[in-house]
Amino acid sequence: MLTTFAGTLSCPVSTGHIFQIRAKSIDDAERIDIGFQADKTPDSDALLHLSVRFEEQRIVRNARLGGQWQQPEQDGDPASKALQRIATGKVFTVYILVGDQQFHLAFEGSHVCSYPIKGSLAAIKAVTITRDVHQVLCVDHRQSFPFPFPALQHEESSGYFTNDVPKPFLPGHIIILTAIPFGNPRGSFILKFNENGSKKQALHFNPRFDPHYVVVRNSHASDALDFRQEERSGGFPFIIDQQFKLAIGLAEQEFKFAVNGSRFETYTYKTHRQLDVLNGFRIECQNGLQLEVTAVDHYYSGLPDCAGFEEYSHPDVDII
Repeated sequence: MLTTFAGTLSCPVSTGHIFQIRAKSIDDAERIDIGFQADKTPDSDALLHLSVRFEEQRIVRNARLGGQWQQPEQDGDPASKALQRIATGKVFTVYILVGDQQFHLAFEGSHVCSYPIKGSLAAIKAVTITRDVHQVLCVDHRQSFPFPFPALQHEESSGYFTNDVPKPFLPGHIIILTAIPFGNPRGSFILKFNENGSKKQALHFNPRFDPHYVVVRNSHASDALDFRQEERSGGFPFIIDQQFKLAIGLAEQEFKFAVNGSRFETYTYKTHRQLDVLNGFRIECQNGLQLEVTAVDHYYSGLPDCAGFEEYSHPDVDII
């Protein structure tokens, strides 16, 4: 199965930021491209275009500025050794550290190469992952300097999709998740916001398919990870094998949800200044259900109550 990913970032890119991308290639993959772009369109300018060439055992770096490709750079031996550790059809991890003058690239925990920053970092608004991609598991945007955020920065290895951000959320922030549920129609998935990188969940959003057809909302009441009383109202807006867009409005007092253009439900924050301790979300699939995540878009509305946020979940509305 081929897939693509294209998502807008939560905030401007700065020196000291780190991107962690985990993806699985198809079995006979020839190439995967990762772009740090001005927008999500295929012909967008890109400050960094990273092309992993499996058959050629090369990692090609380039930039597209003013609509024109620059001179590509590629390494022979270091890149070849890195790609020898990455088998097609398997999950691989790429780290991109934004330095003062260069992007520094590491594969599977080992530094491989760098690429000059040839423009303003403010031009990077989106990340795309294309070509021979089977599944995207992680698109984390973190900060290491001048202080780490999230405070705990570690790699998930238990089948999560993760999307960390490098600074606390502000009221009015909207996250739009585009995905397709497939696999076992009797399974479920859990979207969770954890506090300060811990296991304590500020939100446990759990759509359960056949035979329940219910969306459970909950959170942990204490560090002992005991749950509160579940909330189950609102019906079931998800359909197996059909794409959905879920908008999550981070308002002053509550999470707000909308699916495919219609407002769904809310979940009240249980902690004072809840947004200050959130750094992104994780998704876990259960009982054979799978989720093909094709986009995570971040949009700051400037409206603390997220008024009108549901329009961003409409299938025909896209954030470029």
